[in-house]
Amino acid sequence: MDLADPARRAALPALDTLVATADEGLHPWVRRRVCADERRTALAEELRFWLCTAAQDLDHARSYADAAPQSGEPAAAYLDRWLPLTTGGHVLAGPRYLGRDPDLPFVGVTASDRVLRPGDAGALREIARTEFGAFAPGFVLLTTADDLAGVAAWPGGRPEMRQVAGRLGDLRARSVPPSLSTTRRRDTAFYDEYERIHGEHVARDPAHARHTRCEARDDLRELAELGLLHDVRVDGTWAGIVAAEPDARRGLRGATVVELLLDHPFRGAGHGRHLSTLLARALPMPDDQHLLGTIHAENVPAYRAALAAGRVDVGGEVVLPLDDV
Repeated sequence: MDLADPARRAALPALDTLVATADEGLHPWVRRRVCADERRTALAEELRFWLCTAAQDLDHARSYADAAPQSGEPAAAYLDRWLPLTTGGHVLAGPRYLGRDPDLPFVGVTASDRVLRPGDAGALREIARTEFGAFAPGFVLLTTADDLAGVAAWPGGRPEMRQVAGRLGDLRARSVPPSLSTTRRRDTAFYDEYERIHGEHVARDPAHARHTRCEARDDLRELAELGLLHDVRVDGTWAGIVAAEPDARRGLRGATVVELLLDHPFRGAGHGRHLSTLLARALPMPDDQHLLGTIHAENVPAYRAALAAGRVDVGGEVVLPLDDV
């Protein structure tokens, strides 16, 4: 790892500071369900990447610089920065590209030393314009525990990805029609069918391409080897796949959904709301861990299906556009 200069590293906050603030800002559902030590251990695992890699690893920064050479900025400029807010406190923020698309730059805020509130929106926009103007960002993106109504309190803000979570033991206890089942998948021989299903979904609803994408065959193969990829069957007939990967985020540990996919002939029959339960039952993890996942706020059918399956909205991303405020 090629690290940034010692003076820069010395100016960064302690990981414990970021963890304490993030813990304070978690959704009440998380704080009630998970003990403090477990929450903070999961948060430290998540935040360590931003503090130790995104803010210090020049090799990581160069990967961003190589993807967006038109900015003209040196690799070090792509490192996250610890910056003061005019409203008090500091944030860890850096330049990003949505989907690594160099035409969609934004400023990502990943940590802070106090919980951020709607009153900080102006200060966050100011940092984006003054500190990251060379990247021509279109918006600021941060994560909060606000529900959808709370996001509306951020001036000019709008929701992006929502985090939905459920305790595995609770999800496993929910009923599933006897016609639905899963079997462990040990290969990726289904991949052509998988690509076809995604393609048909996009053809029927072009917005689907924004909300989800095909996973790489090699990535699915790795999940299969770990017992985290399963076929969905309806009355014994192959109908789709469910998959997840080990993860820790927002104070919760468990598995993040990678795929909940049904072929078109099996959609519209009410099967979708049972996919989370089927996946929870199939995962080789204890009951006290969680099924995690992010769903775009505009993907209303998937969001409603997740809530109907017993998962809870524990917060998500807030977008603060820079061009209309």
